[in-house]
Amino acid sequence: MYTVGIVSVIVPCYNEAGNIFPLASEIMETMAKTKYRYEIIFVNDGSTDATWSKICEFAEVSNNFKGVDLAGNYGQTIAIRAGLNASVGDVIVAMDGDMQHSPAYIPQFLSYIEQGYDLVSGNKESQPDGFIKTIMANMAHKAICKLSGVKLKYFGATFKVYRRFLFDNVNLIGDVHRYIGALMVRKGTRYIELPIKIRERNAGTSNYNWSKALLVIVDLISLKFSVSYMNKPFRLFGVPGLIMLAIGSILTGTYTFGAFFLHWNIGKQYQVEFISSVFLILFSLILISLGIIAQIGIYDYFSGSKHEPFSVRDTTSEKINSDQVADKAN
Repeated sequence: MYTVGIVSVIVPCYNEAGNIFPLASEIMETMAKTKYRYEIIFVNDGSTDATWSKICEFAEVSNNFKGVDLAGNYGQTIAIRAGLNASVGDVIVAMDGDMQHSPAYIPQFLSYIEQGYDLVSGNKESQPDGFIKTIMANMAHKAICKLSGVKLKYFGATFKVYRRFLFDNVNLIGDVHRYIGALMVRKGTRYIELPIKIRERNAGTSNYNWSKALLVIVDLISLKFSVSYMNKPFRLFGVPGLIMLAIGSILTGTYTFGAFFLHWNIGKQYQVEFISSVFLILFSLILISLGIIAQIGIYDYFSGSKHEPFSVRDTTSEKINSDQVADKAN
């Protein structure tokens, strides 16, 4: 069992001016019916419409509400990270800003957190997507399950609820929100999926396109590295390097022995083979060196200071602290 302290609802927004007021109001109405203290953080991810001004307007009428304005379009993952940095909750709710995720599910998600789960993930029960996109999404999910070993049915939904400690060892950069569940779930992590219905977009247009769908393939390569080699990159480069070094050394030694003791004419009989074995040794040394450098880099990364990969232009107020977060009575 776990007692939820403060709930931080983080909503990344890009050109969602028409959705700010109805979504923020819906979240507040939902949370007001619960027993939880909460804060709502809308992150403007470099919108070109009136999204930020709408966020500022809503912040003036609610003490529970805060806005963060990023100085550029960094993507959904970085927007969630910026919201996380501005939050104080021990439980984090992340959801899209297009109103396709219904806040009505939040109390149910939180009830599972109180039962002892660390991560509660939304699983699309139905979705207003085309046939081809659905097929591609299903293929991507199966590939992520295979690569990560995490048995979630759906990885892509932003709509998830996390215990805050899950973010401690996950670096939110790039587009990791697509498979963040695979990065967070480790042996002993308690997680569950709940079916959710995806609503039609209330206003604005979708930012999802075919180029993003194709980038999923690149993300899968990144996922494999993050899951298997992030903490031990020497295995990725060093192991094949050592194998190549052993093979190259044996071949080179064989030809050298033959030239000195068996009177082989390497220049005429085995020129290509001998040169190839030498190059195999050189290439193996390069791989081993890359593995050592990567290992040193990982060590420096985890032991040194971290710089944020984004800039905040403005906020609607000073950072909310636990004393400022209104409870249900407010």
